[in-house]
Amino acid sequence: MNSFSLEYDIKKPSSYNQNTKVILMFHGYGSNKSDLFSFSNFMDSDYLIISIQAPIKLDYNSYCWWSLQYDDNMRLTMNAEEALKTVNQLDEFISTDLCEKYNFISDQIYLVGFSQGCMISYTLSINYPKKYKKVIGLSGKIPYEILKYDEKEDYTDHNFFCSHGIYDQVIPIEIGRESDKWLSKNKISHKYLEFDSAHGINAENFEQMTHWLNKN
Repeated sequence: MNSFSLEYDIKKPSSYNQNTKVILMFHGYGSNKSDLFSFSNFMDSDYLIISIQAPIKLDYNSYCWWSLQYDDNMRLTMNAEEALKTVNQLDEFISTDLCEKYNFISDQIYLVGFSQGCMISYTLSINYPKKYKKVIGLSGKIPYEILKYDEKEDYTDHNFFCSHGIYDQVIPIEIGRESDKWLSKNKISHKYLEFDSAHGINAENFEQMTHWLNKN
């Protein structure tokens, strides 16, 4: 077992096998495992759904994957060393604790992340391309500071669903569009959609997301 352990909520189907889709959810900065897990009530009952809670406690019921700071120009920055450590520990936690306990393999995994959790999902998939090929990235961005994209690796089986709110005040739409361009430039198959929303997931976005999940 991995010494690095995290709390999570889980919803199991009545039975599952190696064809069952495994949905791993990663919440945003300042939220908790219950946030995205609320979607599980409206998702396919045949999925195995696990919503993981970030390791760093900010306040009561408030957590983050890595700390954020403002630089001298009031731009939000991350501690890349801390962030990369979290990503690597998370991979180990998924690969050992979760895969072994619930008997699934990496081919079954779909990473679903919102905001900072979206950055987690992108990084796990790009940095560990043999393990995590399916990603749903919601209202996030490509975290270049910790990404280890390797053009020698095979990303041809990767498939992402990416969405962003046009009126996002936390991660502006321009950043979402930059991420879309980066994925296209690096030939990572993805669907990118924009919605009339702020920093959140509206009904239309959720509907499109679940449609993609059911079809891919």
